[in-house]
Amino acid sequence: MEYSAEQSEVLERHVKEHTIISIPRKLKKKVVLLEVITNDFKDGRCYTEQEVNTILLKWYDDYVILRRYLVDFKFLKREEDGSSYYKV
Repeated sequence: MEYSAEQSEVLERHVKEHTIISIPRKLKKKVVLLEVITNDFKDGRCYTEQEVNTILLKWYDDYVILRRYLVDFKFLKREEDGSSYYKV
């Protein structure tokens, strides 16, 4: 996958071997990282919480915080009962 210059900069600084070593403190860089992570989700597909966790665990041990960020920043939509997630 090709990344923009901005994405490459954030990945170079915060990701090693497809694993996040630190979550950016600056909001803009955090959003860039979340954009990249969102590429692991397919448009139009419904994911269970377990499937989301499995995808995010490949990126970072604290997959719960990544899931929260993806929902809060509206990269993923979660059903109110938490039963399913969709890429926005």
